[in-house]
Amino acid sequence: MLQEVLTFDELPGAVSSLVNLVRDLTNEVRELRAQLTSERNNRKSATQFIGMVEACNILGKARATVYNLARDGKIPAYKIPGEKAWRFIESELVEHVRGYKRESSVMSFSEMEADISRGTRAKSINRR
Repeated sequence: MLQEVLTFDELPGAVSSLVNLVRDLTNEVRELRAQLTSERNNRKSATQFIGMVEACNILGKARATVYNLARDGKIPAYKIPGEKAWRFIESELVEHVRGYKRESSVMSFSEMEADISRGTRAKSINRR
């Protein structure tokens, strides 16, 4: 922190300046709180929970598998205390599926062409 020596005559001006800064900061904090509250309320109202059947359809998995994944914390899932049913948020499940999507093991036509042009071919295992 800067340590400036203030004279007695400068003290009222410094105090006044600090009061103005505190007032401005207070107003900014109030505005930020209002924005956060507004965003939080919008997010809560936009969040639609889905049940197990819809989650199974999105994930393409059986009910028991989805239950085990949710219980183990491997997929985003929520449980209301005192209830047995799992709840899911559709957008989170879709994002989860996108994150774990594998690339196809089937070669594209251009990849096959490149392999042929390089002269690669399958090797026989029993060659001696």
